[in-house]
Amino acid sequence: MRTVQSGASLHDATVVLDDRVILRAANVAVGPGLTLVRGPNGSGKTTLLRALAGLVPLARGDRRLVGDVLYIGHRPMLLRGLTARENLEFFVRFRGGETRSIDAALRGWGVGEEMDRPVERLSAGERRRAALARIETERVPLLLLDEPFADLDEAGANRLRQAIARAREDGRTVVVATHAHPELDDHASAQISIDDGALTAA
Repeated sequence: MRTVQSGASLHDATVVLDDRVILRAANVAVGPGLTLVRGPNGSGKTTLLRALAGLVPLARGDRRLVGDVLYIGHRPMLLRGLTARENLEFFVRFRGGETRSIDAALRGWGVGEEMDRPVERLSAGERRRAALARIETERVPLLLLDEPFADLDEAGANRLRQAIARAREDGRTVVVATHAHPELDDHASAQISIDDGALTAA
């Protein structure tokens, strides 16, 4: 699979939430390949990804998006009353896509036996894996993953590394915010360091 052109950028972007400056005059552009965003907890990683996705307003500056985007944050963002399968079907249909790959994706992420249980009855790890299966079922060109390794066991972490590698090889734009996982460094085309809302190239 080769995807359409994708990317996102911020120019002189400042984000203010609850009268507090969270992101300061950020200039960043991400394109096909893997970009890593690193920084301590509370440094602004989540706000940066949400700003790139268009999920928070900019107090100043400009934002540009090319291509559809999938943002997966700290929370799985699944509807708790629906099953894992129903959630993924909802998201795929919303994008006008085909649902036939959903069962295989959930099985691949280790949620096969639980795919018809309501999300509220799944463990934190199962919810995380079901959410990450969207990487495979929603073939959008721009992926923004915020601390995606949280709540994953080693098998889930390995599956995630493989999914990131496949997305990168397919020409998708993948941005991963994490304060750890140096094993990703060799595969990254760019790295960004963030602290107290200020960005520097790593």
